[in-house]
Amino acid sequence: MAKLGEGDARWIVSERDDGANVHGWHWVEKDCAEWSRLFFERKFVGFEETTTTTTTTTTTTKIMEKDSEGFDEKKASLSRGVRLVSPVKVTGEAYLNQRKGKIIAGYELEISVEYECEGEKVGTMVLPYVSDENKGERTEVKFNLKDESEKAKEAKKACESGDLRKKVQEVVKEWEDEMARGTPAMKREAEENSTKKKTEEEAKKDETRRPKQSAAAAKIEHEYKSTPLSTKFHTIKLKETFLCRATDVCEALLDPRRVMHFTRTKCTGQKGVGKFDMFDGSVCGETIEFIDGERIVQKWRFNSWEAGHYSTVTMVLKEPDAGNVVLELVQTNVPEADAHGNENVMEVTENGWKNLIFARIRNAFGYGANL
Repeated sequence: MAKLGEGDARWIVSERDDGANVHGWHWVEKDCAEWSRLFFERKFVGFEETTTTTTTTTTTTKIMEKDSEGFDEKKASLSRGVRLVSPVKVTGEAYLNQRKGKIIAGYELEISVEYECEGEKVGTMVLPYVSDENKGERTEVKFNLKDESEKAKEAKKACESGDLRKKVQEVVKEWEDEMARGTPAMKREAEENSTKKKTEEEAKKDETRRPKQSAAAAKIEHEYKSTPLSTKFHTIKLKETFLCRATDVCEALLDPRRVMHFTRTKCTGQKGVGKFDMFDGSVCGETIEFIDGERIVQKWRFNSWEAGHYSTVTMVLKEPDAGNVVLELVQTNVPEADAHGNENVMEVTENGWKNLIFARIRNAFGYGANL
């Protein structure tokens, strides 16, 4: 037992010299206040409520001046649009915490946005208390007058009696759901997907501009009886991120005990140069170059490929920040079809790297992407 005032070294958590947050064990916090302001501004600005007011116009003549009973009163119906306008002001705090892959949202905000009627600002809509402790409850929405004018009063009445309050509460609920899902932390991923989508669309446009291949030429291209598979090769390029050290990724990829853990299959090999197999022998090859934490080069094949045919896999690992790893994979000499004529080799191989190897490593060892 440790003496009073002396901690047992087995239970002391020390700060690492390199500042790495290995396995995402410690709390990681992301400020979401600005993201929240932009979210509400995008949703609120432009919301409109229409109010119809009744006014009285009086028409008089010289005779009517003498006889009040002769006044001609006509009721005129005026339609006024009440619209929320920028900027949206957000005060308080909103953040996401992550530990061991679990996301916890915390927030306590006051939100205010002005509204106008017929182009004139007449009041302010205020959400005085949007808090995580009240998540799921109906959000309080107030409408404050700018002055005591009739226009301001009619606008406030329209906001309180119409659907505007309900729409605002629906937006707050949507924001709470986005925070709970950790959407602000996935902003970078969404941007990357958007860029990828644009690239794919541009590629499709280029494809339509190219002259179409004749049916005869297409038939020859896929006639594997006359064209050996060995003449059809392709390249796969992937980029993956991990929250750990580069040496941890190398160990997960090469150490047979680690590989067996995340694949749940039999495997052989070693962390270094030498032969290996995994997925019960479905994949085999040889590591021909290894620099721990920096580079792995392998001769790699599926057992369904033509006998003796190997692709070359090169994995380069970088740590732009301590505890954040970027792995770039290039696999060359990948055949277009396997020994049985199946033309899905590229799809099967790429899916295997992404979902059966890299994704499982992140899940099994807690090397998931950070906030």
